[in-house]
Amino acid sequence: MTGPPADGTTTIKSVDTSLDIVEKLTRAGPMTLTELAESFDRSPSNVLAHLRTLQRRGFAVKENGCYRPGLRYYEIGNNIKENYPLYVHGTGPADDLAAETGEYVWLMVAEQGRGYYLYKSAGERAVESGAYTMGSRWHLNASASGKVVLADMDETRLDRVLDTHGLTSMTPNTITDREKLKSELMKIREQGFARDKEEAAVGICGVAAPVNGLDGVIGTVSVSGPASRIKDEYFHDVLPEKVKEVADIIRIKYNGVSAVDR
Repeated sequence: MTGPPADGTTTIKSVDTSLDIVEKLTRAGPMTLTELAESFDRSPSNVLAHLRTLQRRGFAVKENGCYRPGLRYYEIGNNIKENYPLYVHGTGPADDLAAETGEYVWLMVAEQGRGYYLYKSAGERAVESGAYTMGSRWHLNASASGKVVLADMDETRLDRVLDTHGLTSMTPNTITDREKLKSELMKIREQGFARDKEEAAVGICGVAAPVNGLDGVIGTVSVSGPASRIKDEYFHDVLPEKVKEVADIIRIKYNGVSAVDR
């Protein structure tokens, strides 16, 4: 084991190395053993030991002399996703909202200061922007859903998340000033929803609302679409009410089951 890092916890260096290899393969695509060893400045025998362990467990695959991540991750990811309360109780209402608005509807959860989209439902007029992707990590300051999550945090936790992850700019409209963001979060707390004014992708606007569980926010539901359609009264009044209504439906479904479980 390695010595304790700055946060006082203890980590296992060999596990870190294996995960570094997986992340490298995920970002760079298939690589040979030599390429991997050179990229980590390690001996081929050392990297091969990690790869063989990953292969044995289905987390790495060797094809045509190169290594790539195995589909075991896909299996695990789907199992995780399908057991999230927001996914279990939210997909039906999300589909209904997509059919009603004609746009994309998204379900998002947050973990360790980042946002993850679990589900999307496409209405008949939905436009793929390329900005939102299923399963990818999102900076919370760069979308309506992320700002809803940040608005639910107390000052201490909020500052910790912002200190750790920063305020990343996705477009010229993304809020990257901390005080401006905090002012926006105050409004979101008061009104119960957030707007995305081309902050995640140029030409795309959106509205998000929190889904509240018995112990706090379990995730968000949002609608996104072209700024040419999501504008004026529809953007400021009509759509927020629709999104909040669906968030409330998911809340009722989730809390009803949770109350029985308790």
